[in-house]
Amino acid sequence: MTDAGERGRSAAIAIRQVEKSTGASRVALAQAKLLTELGFEVSLLVERGNTKVVADTGASVVKLWRWPFKGAFRRFWFNRRVQAWCRRHRPDVLVSHGDCETRDTLYLHNCVHLAEQYIRGRELSRGHEVASIHDHVLGGGKFRQVVVNSQLMGNEVSSRYGIDPGKIEISYPGYDPQQFNSQRARAERTNTRDALGVAADEKLIGLVTSGNFAKRNVAGFIEMAAELQRRDPQRYRFLVVGKDNTSEYQQQARDLGLEDRIVWRSTIPDVETVFGALDLFVLPAHIEEFGLVVAEAMACATPVLVSDRVGASELLSDIYPDLVMSHEATSAEWADRMAFLLQREKAAMGDELATYVQQYSYLAQREKLRTSLKRLASTSA
Repeated sequence: MTDAGERGRSAAIAIRQVEKSTGASRVALAQAKLLTELGFEVSLLVERGNTKVVADTGASVVKLWRWPFKGAFRRFWFNRRVQAWCRRHRPDVLVSHGDCETRDTLYLHNCVHLAEQYIRGRELSRGHEVASIHDHVLGGGKFRQVVVNSQLMGNEVSSRYGIDPGKIEISYPGYDPQQFNSQRARAERTNTRDALGVAADEKLIGLVTSGNFAKRNVAGFIEMAAELQRRDPQRYRFLVVGKDNTSEYQQQARDLGLEDRIVWRSTIPDVETVFGALDLFVLPAHIEEFGLVVAEAMACATPVLVSDRVGASELLSDIYPDLVMSHEATSAEWADRMAFLLQREKAAMGDELATYVQQYSYLAQREKLRTSLKRLASTSA
């Protein structure tokens, strides 16, 4: 339903690439749909975009010419093209997804400076592609508001760029309850475990991610697996899902005697069936600005254990502190907690988590986003 007072107004959403599979794209598509419902004529300004997916939101795609060479200039070029388009078309609202300046709302999806510190213990080199544009956009302070995925991110941008905390909004990404629910997840549990080669009496522990195994600390997960395997050689199996080069991690597993205990899979479309097959989902990431997979696993009634440097741990730390580990914890301490959780009644714990996480579903978060966009629309009138 549209708001009559907003008819005839236009909005632009600037995001370099929009696909259905990434978290940033899902947020941008939700924004496009809601702004359309509010009566705006919406354009997505992109370098690459799935026109069919965007069409389902009622918005249109504007493809801007992409600088052909890699490097920081490519991001600044995108910003220039967005600003030029806006000077010609004068949208009432410009929503940025990190790579361009705006006087309205800026959505930030990653903190590359903090990631480099947490993963490699060093500062980024001058001229880093993403850091350069973030420093330009966030340091310029033209925006009315910055929206981030977690308090972890909020603290970082406030500290690094001197942004008033009052201009920072925390907006947890919401999962899709139609795809991620216990009924869908559990329906194929036996078949999925059989396909993975997991015996009925084995406990399956998984790390599921889109990729970037260094950031998600797959090496640490393998060390934890080795510790559990040493304690009880026949009790556990392990699963790593994600798109990345696995060669060094598989070699690590072989060196630790885990070659036949870890199953490797690339990204899987029906990932809810994987969550349903797990007895425990683990994400020991060095940093994860949110980690939607945590909420998705919980929605599938799968117990979770995450690092306190995962933004989604903020959903758990007060009510379920046993499900959050300090980033300083050793592999042995992680193994202790994993074994402890696996001794609990999985179904009861999983059902409780599935009920609790419903407040963070896409439907619930959509209403918060709608309120935020309505406020943006009214202030830019």
